[in-house]
Amino acid sequence: MFKKKFFLAIIPARLGSKRLKNKNIRIFKGKPLFAWSLIVAKKSKFIDDIFLSTESKKIYLLGKKYASYPNYLRPNHLSLDSCHPNNVILHVLKFIKKKYDYFIYLQPTSPLRTVSDVNSAIRKIIKEKSNSLVSVTNNSKKPNGAIYISKPEFFLKSKKFKVKGMVYYKMPKKRSIDIDYLEDFEEALKKKH
Repeated sequence: MFKKKFFLAIIPARLGSKRLKNKNIRIFKGKPLFAWSLIVAKKSKFIDDIFLSTESKKIYLLGKKYASYPNYLRPNHLSLDSCHPNNVILHVLKFIKKKYDYFIYLQPTSPLRTVSDVNSAIRKIIKEKSNSLVSVTNNSKKPNGAIYISKPEFFLKSKKFKVKGMVYYKMPKKRSIDIDYLEDFEEALKKKH
């Protein structure tokens, strides 16, 4: 909780991957790639609960070593390459019963984001009183994939993060690597974590 606002972290981690095979469970600096998002969410003093969205029992059980989250396996049709990530979020928001003021979406493909990044982004969206926030690299306006925040009820209506009045959280290039390909993975491994 921060400023009396409750936060839910949503972490998507499907087993399949089109560009880099088994990307989310590939070992990154001693842990499965997706686990770094769980670790960051758990360490944040502002995040109240964590929700891991996966269709894989293997990923579900692996993740339990790093954080606690509800018993949930998402439908297989939400784990296809053709499924837009926003549909995964919408399914989670409709599934949960507890009320949150905001949710923060943390993709496994950004393992270099820090707890400080997460907390600073949360502080910013509260300070700006905005409905939506996305992280970007330096002064770019293009999302870098590391952090997305929105109000649940707002996202259920808009179905997107990029909306009028959204705010940006700037991150340095070295922490903004979004892993899609083997080259990205190898580059991220070279960075200090």
